[in-house]
Amino acid sequence: MQSAAIAERRRDFRVMSVVGVCHFFSHFYQIALPPLFILMHRTEGYSYESLALLITVLYATSFLFQIPVGFFVDRFGARTILMAGVAVLSGATVLYGVIPGYPALVVLSAVAGAANSVFHPADYSILNASIAKRLLGRAFSVHNFSGFLGYALAPVLVSWMGEMWGWRTAIIVAGSAGLVTVLATALLSRDFRDSSHTRREAETVSNLRGDLRLLFSAPALLCVVFFAFLAGGQMGPQFFTDKVYYLVHQIPVVLGNSFITIFVVGIATGILAGGYVADKVSDHMRLAFWTFMLSAVAIFLMAVVPPDSFMIRPVFILAGFFFGFGFSSRDLVVSNLAPPESSGKVFGFVFSGLDIGAAFVPIVFGYMLGSGDALSVFHLSALLIGAAGISVYIAGRSGQRAQARRENR
Repeated sequence: MQSAAIAERRRDFRVMSVVGVCHFFSHFYQIALPPLFILMHRTEGYSYESLALLITVLYATSFLFQIPVGFFVDRFGARTILMAGVAVLSGATVLYGVIPGYPALVVLSAVAGAANSVFHPADYSILNASIAKRLLGRAFSVHNFSGFLGYALAPVLVSWMGEMWGWRTAIIVAGSAGLVTVLATALLSRDFRDSSHTRREAETVSNLRGDLRLLFSAPALLCVVFFAFLAGGQMGPQFFTDKVYYLVHQIPVVLGNSFITIFVVGIATGILAGGYVADKVSDHMRLAFWTFMLSAVAIFLMAVVPPDSFMIRPVFILAGFFFGFGFSSRDLVVSNLAPPESSGKVFGFVFSGLDIGAAFVPIVFGYMLGSGDALSVFHLSALLIGAAGISVYIAGRSGQRAQARRENR
């Protein structure tokens, strides 16, 4: 009995680690190109609006593919799809620096977006099926922490390499790391379980009408809205702080990216703390609501507190901490909506909201930078994060009412 428990713990650790490494590269490559935008503007002459469009292309393509990928995960399994996503995303990142010209950047951003679409449906399908329920909040926190570790390292590391070697060499080196790592993660993931195993064991027959009814229920649609607001608000401080401070306060590029790293370190710290707390409490929607609202207040202060003030770093760390604290609670709200055999499609559907917000809001931010209204990036971000807090609370309440109706039938 004891040896079985030890083997289970080792397996849980291995599953969390491998999924976490894959999620790390997903987030790292999402933000690998934006820290190089100023260098690309100087050397290639691309406008900030055209560079912001690359982010839109990536996330729009990810949105288009993510829902179908969720269905494929439930039908065929998550492991192969996940490994392929890491490999293609890494390869597209390498090719950013190899193939010249702006049209190539657009095409590669679309390829990267398609590869990026696999991570949420595959990762959450694996975690839901492989990890004990009592540890699921912490498993989600490890998953989210790994992703935001990628966000934390990319701005400073990639911008530093760009200043040292040029933007092309920097992006080639960054992409090559994922190609090497995917080989090791493939070897360590042979015993993954996912929603396809649950479906086969339960002998569940896929029903398209029932699947669509589940996905287009009020709680699921509200979760899509929540994730759209969340992603749009997050992109201001995380993708555009260096540009805002460069244009408004003439802050050097590397220093501006250091504020992004502080913000993301705060998120990562909040994720770890929030995962532990989420396993101990039951009212996840209320916890998520308050933490996102507090984060919105701190993000608004980024536009008020000057970057040379001693208060600016605490503002960034608190904004990130409160933002990250609610992540495991939000994931548990979604998990309660997802039948085990359909977790891939449910997570793929609701997390497509991230791509919606990430695809369209950067265009607005790019316009604000180009029109001389850069500080409004923070104002809009705070508004969107506050709207996300309200949305997740309403989604949780709607899910509770729907579950109560099902139990009373």
